[in-house]
Amino acid sequence: MNFPDEFQKQCIELAQKLIGIKAARFLITDPHMHKKGFVGLNIKNEMEQKYYNKLEFIDPMHPSKFEHTDTSVISSNTVMPHNKWINSIFYQDFIKPYGYVHVADIFLRNHGKIIAILTLLRDESMAEFDSKDLETMRNIQPFLEYSLNSIYLPARISERDYIAENYGLTNRELDVLEYALSGADNKTIAKQLDISLPTVRTHLQHIYPKVDVHSTNELISKILRELNQQTH
Repeated sequence: MNFPDEFQKQCIELAQKLIGIKAARFLITDPHMHKKGFVGLNIKNEMEQKYYNKLEFIDPMHPSKFEHTDTSVISSNTVMPHNKWINSIFYQDFIKPYGYVHVADIFLRNHGKIIAILTLLRDESMAEFDSKDLETMRNIQPFLEYSLNSIYLPARISERDYIAENYGLTNRELDVLEYALSGADNKTIAKQLDISLPTVRTHLQHIYPKVDVHSTNELISKILRELNQQTH
């Protein structure tokens, strides 16, 4: 079983190879466009926290503004003139302090709803995203969207549903289990889920009796065996 964020990492790597960037983040959202799963390249956790604490609602590129359009790619220089962008509160308070200047977003949809955003960033040493860059983004967008909807999400949802139905695990317990199955240690799980180490241990202690095992090794072995049987 792959790391839960492996798909996002591969998407970022693809964009990095095709388009010159300094940083990126891949965000999967819930139906209300709130953060659900985030993977970043050169993005500090504090940057994400700052955005969702107070700056999300003044973001001129927020996906909610494009939900009811067929727009698949936007950039800071297509949303507004560059001078207006660099003088905006959002840029001055959020983008500039981290050393970035130019921003582009690729929207991925499911049944018309934006369910994921791949954000690409450049610093002042790089040119703004030009028409060629945006065309490259538009060209890879259908592939990323298809992969997200046809390969990544169905497999992950199917596995989570199977485990939840058979063992009655909560969503948070399923999150912990996913990372455990991928080989992550408790410290990594805590970091990825933004929870404390004792909380990870507590979740595991709740999972063990539900699955009828006594250790993480037993848990991994049993669940992987069952998931493997489901795919054969």
